[in-house]
Amino acid sequence: MNSDDFGGSASMSRTGASDEYHGTMFAKPTLEQFSLSQYLGEYQGRVKIRRALYLGERCPELSIESYHIALDEIKSSTTDINLYESVFKSLEQLGGAAASDAGWVGSARKTNNSVYDLLSAELNKAKQQHIKKDGLRAQEGLAQHKVRLGNLNEALRTLQDARDYCSSIDDQVNLALTSAWISQMMGKWLQVNSYVQRVVSTLSTLPPKMAAEIKVLQIQADFGEGRWSAVVNNVRGLVYDEIMSAGIFERGLLTPQDIAVYGTLAGLASLQRDDLKRQIIDNAEFGKFLDYIPECSRLLRCFYSSAYSDALSKLDGILSLGVLDPVVAPHATTVRSQIVENVVVLYTQPFVSTSLSAMAKALRFGSTSQLEAMLTRLIERNLILGRIDAVSGYLLKYTLDPRDQTLETIERMYTSFSDQADVMLARIHYLEEETVSNKPRFEGRR
Repeated sequence: MNSDDFGGSASMSRTGASDEYHGTMFAKPTLEQFSLSQYLGEYQGRVKIRRALYLGERCPELSIESYHIALDEIKSSTTDINLYESVFKSLEQLGGAAASDAGWVGSARKTNNSVYDLLSAELNKAKQQHIKKDGLRAQEGLAQHKVRLGNLNEALRTLQDARDYCSSIDDQVNLALTSAWISQMMGKWLQVNSYVQRVVSTLSTLPPKMAAEIKVLQIQADFGEGRWSAVVNNVRGLVYDEIMSAGIFERGLLTPQDIAVYGTLAGLASLQRDDLKRQIIDNAEFGKFLDYIPECSRLLRCFYSSAYSDALSKLDGILSLGVLDPVVAPHATTVRSQIVENVVVLYTQPFVSTSLSAMAKALRFGSTSQLEAMLTRLIERNLILGRIDAVSGYLLKYTLDPRDQTLETIERMYTSFSDQADVMLARIHYLEEETVSNKPRFEGRR
């Protein structure tokens, strides 16, 4: 069996990241005391391998260390020979490879053959004896075996076949949830949400542990799809103790730091200042996740307190870490642009006129022309009511006369009342005509 999602060549993107971002290079994070081994040490299994390969492909400063970490994890948690040889070859090209572990390769090949034969025999026996429970257990074992081999698509197909052996709703739900986690390893977020919805629609009430798993899965999947408002809605419903007691992070599929980064960026991109404070900053449960990465908490505080220059500086620091995450990286440019747009709108609100050069300096724009281009887009979308005076170099905002606003309100009220009155009169005329037309008929019957 070949590795569907991680193998081939480590220089070819099979990690589930969008092809649009394949080949995009980035530098080592600027956050203080960053350690790659500590960062990747929070993850396990396929997710750790995926992230290590992602970094190895895109961050030259960290490539050799990333590939070494990937090799170690491949040997400790998988039997994926093809992926091991592919990563080893990439490490050789960088001049950082030691001798290949031929002993592990031979042992892994022998294990793969024996496990596959054993599980296939169990499945055939269950089919012959028509024992659904044994058949389901064998299919689930085959799916996990294919995950260890790196054949995640085949693992999903095996779980799909396993539905024929389900004898209860709980069996179907467990298969769907397992499929959601495998899809999460592949970075297929639409597929994750599809399996999650299958679970939610099947059970009227979710057990606390399963509800916690689904909440965490949805946060990551919604961020992966770029649905910031959906991320915020799920963050609002987080209960820290329930999530920790569910043992989700112990599996190494994602971390509390991930939840903090997803919630912070989604909140800044989609919420106004007051909503941000109420739903994110003052959210005690989400605050417990922010404790794992204080930079996110400082960023939120700077944004709310109108320290925009510091906020944007901290935002760039968070994104320098975020691009290491194949979930965040495809959206890094978009989410930063939306956050900067929010900052520009908030910056201009207290002023009737604003110097473009001063604003560009305060908001860390590379040039005044870049700021003008953004202001033009915001004015066209009516997010800023004003115009740019190219002669004076100022943004001049339109001021609304309170008397004009009062007149417009009165005119809207008059129009609404007039329309309602016309409808009532038409109804009265209709009833009168119906009464007159029916009266002779009633008299004739008498």
